[in-house]
Amino acid sequence: MLRTASLILLALPAALHGQAVMDGLNATAWVQTSVEYRACALQAWRSARLALDRALKDTRWTAALEQTADARRLPPAIIVDIDETVLDNSPGQARFLVRGNGRFSPKMWEEWTAESRAEAVPGAREFLSGAAARGVTVLYISNRGPEEAETTRRNLTEKGFPVREKTAGDLGDAVLLRGERPEWTSDKSSRRAAVAAHYRVVMLCGDDLNDFFPARMSPLERMNKARAHDSWWGERWIILPNPMYGSWEDALYDFDRTLSPLEIQQRKLKALRTE
Repeated sequence: MLRTASLILLALPAALHGQAVMDGLNATAWVQTSVEYRACALQAWRSARLALDRALKDTRWTAALEQTADARRLPPAIIVDIDETVLDNSPGQARFLVRGNGRFSPKMWEEWTAESRAEAVPGAREFLSGAAARGVTVLYISNRGPEEAETTRRNLTEKGFPVREKTAGDLGDAVLLRGERPEWTSDKSSRRAAVAAHYRVVMLCGDDLNDFFPARMSPLERMNKARAHDSWWGERWIILPNPMYGSWEDALYDFDRTLSPLEIQQRKLKALRTE
């Protein structure tokens, strides 16, 4: 019995490594190889294009919950997330699987973003370039850090995205990164509020609930808040598919990063419905 238990303990790290790889393998393969992913992305940006016509005509239209003041006289703007919304980082995710242990590696992520090689998400560049041509300011709110500012802006510019060097008020350029100001935390609300002070926010585009409202809450609370704005999805709020990572996953284990991989896996299994 003791020998059997010892063998199980010895095998556990390898099993956990394999499970970590498998956790992300299907998701990353789906993004990189499936026609379905491309169709979902094109569908999202096509919905955005149709909704933009209505948004520009209706000066009472706003997509930001932070926009509480009258914005009818403000110029229009679209706020977009960057990662998995306009730039496809699935090669970076693949590196975690192929070269790492299957889990997120800050070092490997920094190496990936430093290359400025992420391709455009299908349909994103065409929609945003078209919106900019109609006089809509495009602002990018991302939780990349200030140390990634130069490479991020270069990646966006080289892939043909409209990136203004000067925007309204004291916002600076069009890329607003986490930590560029003390109040700009990973909760994007403060940055959306800063934009809403100078622009009528006609659309929010992202791959995570945090791109639309603060999302650090339980799965049930997230669902209830999202349902309260069901009529906004596909019009004011455009969401892109991202099965690889996100706050949806963190919510399954209460955002507790101290848990072991095995404990995280157990929390995920517990969240599943079998009926």
